[in-house]
Amino acid sequence: MQIVIDDEGLGIANPENLFVPFYTTKPAGSGIGLALAQQITRAHGGEVALANREDRAGARAIVRLPFPL
Repeated sequence: MQIVIDDEGLGIANPENLFVPFYTTKPAGSGIGLALAQQITRAHGGEVALANREDRAGARAIVRLPFPL
């Protein structure tokens, strides 16, 4: 199963640090969200991927999970 989420925002400015625990660019951020999402997804045999869109401005998030779980 694959879930794709596209947005048309500014995109990802620093993609190499997306899944680094406790790294954040937000003043009130904890930097744990994406690292935790990736860890949980991998524990279920899946994967999380984020990248800037190639067709327009924004980012694309893809969550892949084996089906059935």
